[in-house]
Amino acid sequence: MAELRITGLGTYLPERMVTNPELPALDPPHTLLEMEKVGVRARGIAQDHEDVLFMALRAARQALAQAEVDPLTLDFVILANWSERRYVPDFAPRVQHALGARRAFAFDVGCACAGFLYGLTMAHGYLQNPRYSRGLVVASDRSTRRLKPGSRANLVFGDAAAAMVVERDSPRGSRLLDYELRTDGSHSDIMTVDSAGQLEPKIRQRELNQLAGRSLADVSRALLERNRLTLADIDWILPHSGTAGVQAMLAEHLGAPAEKTLNNLADVGNVTSASIPVSLAHFLASGQVRPGHRVLSAAVGLGWQYCAVLYTV
Repeated sequence: MAELRITGLGTYLPERMVTNPELPALDPPHTLLEMEKVGVRARGIAQDHEDVLFMALRAARQALAQAEVDPLTLDFVILANWSERRYVPDFAPRVQHALGARRAFAFDVGCACAGFLYGLTMAHGYLQNPRYSRGLVVASDRSTRRLKPGSRANLVFGDAAAAMVVERDSPRGSRLLDYELRTDGSHSDIMTVDSAGQLEPKIRQRELNQLAGRSLADVSRALLERNRLTLADIDWILPHSGTAGVQAMLAEHLGAPAEKTLNNLADVGNVTSASIPVSLAHFLASGQVRPGHRVLSAAVGLGWQYCAVLYTV
């Protein structure tokens, strides 16, 4: 089977980072203790010019530069986005055109916060075809535009984009080892977007945290067992950030030690589909994640999709 190698990683965070004291008044008001429980100290809020396309292109160009790849050599572009979905056109063809990736086919995927990992696994499938050797996987979400003004969700979400250049059988880059994808449609309506275009939860936050934590743990455990690995064989667990409550539930259900679990939720908020690559870039830059480390990443998306990927850096 052909290997997928990640040869370039790029991210984009909005120019404006908003700390908790700078947030507009919430209704009802939230105490400092409640804010600490959410686990987010600051989040990027995209301005009007920083739309999904703008952020996607910034992240994509950074990834292409790191990989030293000409956009003309790309075979495909996959873009994950849920926050500004529309009937037509998709964002991916616009990214393809703006980059000058004329040879690449391009399309969008949904899957909410799990979209980037789903896109990455789709890229792995395309790279099994000898006609395709290189692609670009992008996540770009401006989720803060989907929040009810004054709601608690304003504490949690931030905007961001990320991109990865992926190549078949490259001698360099991070290596995708295996993945597990699951869907449970019985939970498809636990959170929806209402007629005003705003997120509308159907269950309590604690119930959502428990379901997300259990789902992340189940899919991660299945992936480890299939590869005859235990948590002792993993250097880092780098999951979708979600909320501090989701992180706590994941640790409880999976038995993951806190010292092995990484996320930068506190600094950027829940940046939905971009959360895992944004976190990975952060910890690579800090030197905490280093070449040779084995990493487990898992994500859950409202719908209810959940997945896990195993890779070496």
